[in-house]
Amino acid sequence: MPQTIKAEVIMEVPSDQVIITKTEFNEYQELKDDGKWWTSKDVEKRYNHKMDWFKQKILYVPKFKKILDSKNGGSVHYSDTDDGRYWSFEPKRFKKFMEDNFAEING
Repeated sequence: MPQTIKAEVIMEVPSDQVIITKTEFNEYQELKDDGKWWTSKDVEKRYNHKMDWFKQKILYVPKFKKILDSKNGGSVHYSDTDDGRYWSFEPKRFKKFMEDNFAEING
């Protein structure tokens, strides 16, 4: 027959740290990008793909470009140069697009 032991643990939280719920943590994660536009490097880092992948799978796919292009009210300012120096992504709406289209993009 297994034994059951009840233990009480007291932990001291350093004064420069706090404990928050996972829900609160996720809310703070959502807010951290507020007001800051992403560059192509930010997008590469966040999604672990190079810009060539984004161009092939998302940015230059006509149906996605129609939705994403800032000229149509979308969340992406398309670069006017071949080297892609001037890409800008509005984080909140671009993240939502990526979540909503995950299966199709990665299918």
